[in-house]
Amino acid sequence: MNRIPILNVYYLLCYAWRHVQERDTKRLASLADLSTVQDLLGKVLATGVNHLVRRGIDRGYVERREDLAGIRGKLAVSETAKRALRSRARAACEFEELSADILPNRILRTSLRRLLSPRITLDGAVRSEVRAAYRRLDGVSRLRLRRNAFGQVQLGGQRRVYHHLLSVCWLLYRNAVVDENTGHTAFRDFRRDKATMWRLFEDFVTGFYEREQLVYRVNPGGRRIAWADPYADDAANLARIPVMVADVILESPDRRIILDTKFYRDALARGRGSGAGKLHSNNLYQLLAYLRNRQANRPDGARHEGILLYPQVGEEPMRAKVRLEGFWIQARTVNLDRDWRVIHEEMLDTIGLCGDGRPT
Repeated sequence: MNRIPILNVYYLLCYAWRHVQERDTKRLASLADLSTVQDLLGKVLATGVNHLVRRGIDRGYVERREDLAGIRGKLAVSETAKRALRSRARAACEFEELSADILPNRILRTSLRRLLSPRITLDGAVRSEVRAAYRRLDGVSRLRLRRNAFGQVQLGGQRRVYHHLLSVCWLLYRNAVVDENTGHTAFRDFRRDKATMWRLFEDFVTGFYEREQLVYRVNPGGRRIAWADPYADDAANLARIPVMVADVILESPDRRIILDTKFYRDALARGRGSGAGKLHSNNLYQLLAYLRNRQANRPDGARHEGILLYPQVGEEPMRAKVRLEGFWIQARTVNLDRDWRVIHEEMLDTIGLCGDGRPT
């Protein structure tokens, strides 16, 4: 999947992060010339930070402790006495101050600095933009970035922009490789990582159908599917039964679709002999379990049907449709190295809609 064009990677990320905006399309031409993922993320992060600075970055109250000539906030009595500050007409004070030096901005500045590592190859123009954005956050301190820092973020007014940029920072963090000897950071192209791309593709599919069509409700009641008739001697044994969670569930008055995304080098499994490949058996069995149990739990309405959706690059599209145990099941591929307008149409066609989002 490392051959997915950079521009299409950006589209995937925008839908996955629920950050598709019409004005973004006006600047996509500048992304089409980029050749690496780190150039893409660097460009997006630098552009976003510059946008935040122009609008006014978020600020929050930060705890400070300083020695002052007067009293501000809370007087730290023991600290003042211990250091004999009164003899110098000073007092140790603890107070809160409105500042841009808050956690979200620290993560942004730290991520920009990581991109400037000598081990990360960036296009010259992108590096200049990243450096300029880093300097525009003067006054914001850097931090030793850890996974839990992202979970501690509390956002202010500009939530959409910050969510998007912090998602970029998270992706940079997840794919950064730090040399323990030099401390320099290198970046791993996440297009080569199957687990990352599978999750990205799943999130993209959900985000795409949430935004680009109005015929189906997306994940009504959640994605979890209960077993139709579970039984065990006691609760402890019952708790050992794995849960079923579909990737995407689409419902309309006429159709109920359980869509499961998969991520393989080849959408079809091929044996030693020649001939047409077959659907991966475990994918098919899993989807059938989803269909049987959700149909049993929710018998009213259209009969459920299933779709297995596989991403691919540079191959002929695969289409298969069969009826098994009373359920229609499709297996389809979407080619991620095509023009985005073609991908858009393929995604809508997968669920029986035209390019304008209406039923075929």
